[in-house]
Amino acid sequence: MKSKKLIIVLIIIIILLLIFGAAEVLRTHRTDNESLIKDDNATPWNGEQSLPRAARAQGDVIAIPGFDELVFIERQKEQAVNFYNPEGNDCLFLMTLFVNEKQVWKSGYVAPGNGYYQIELADELSKGQYSGVLRIQCFKSDGSELNSAKVNFNLIVIER
Repeated sequence: MKSKKLIIVLIIIIILLLIFGAAEVLRTHRTDNESLIKDDNATPWNGEQSLPRAARAQGDVIAIPGFDELVFIERQKEQAVNFYNPEGNDCLFLMTLFVNEKQVWKSGYVAPGNGYYQIELADELSKGQYSGVLRIQCFKSDGSELNSAKVNFNLIVIER
């Protein structure tokens, strides 16, 4: 009888150890946010604030026009655009248009205050949505290269 009681007590002890061990594992591996300490210095976000800017001489900053979307007409090479080098820049722009990573148009060197309202693509495009990139390379008038930028946008080709 003593050995039967001893076995039952040992089984109960083993079960209790397993339960407490599992509880400890769950407690130490919590991933909910209640265990994280939140920063009391953070405040509710209401959008970007106006920040001070350093004074810069003209020519220190190059203005790059950007856009999110461009719409072309399917099955025609001539397309309407607003690609330009903003007045006030002190550099020439060389613009290259890529559609799904394939070059479809390239400008000449564009002086500040000049641009394009119409371009001619290398190939006609079919109706659909494409990934577009306008790469803008900036050059001094002596030919030395300055910064460059990529304007990523959605290209939508529609029926006429």
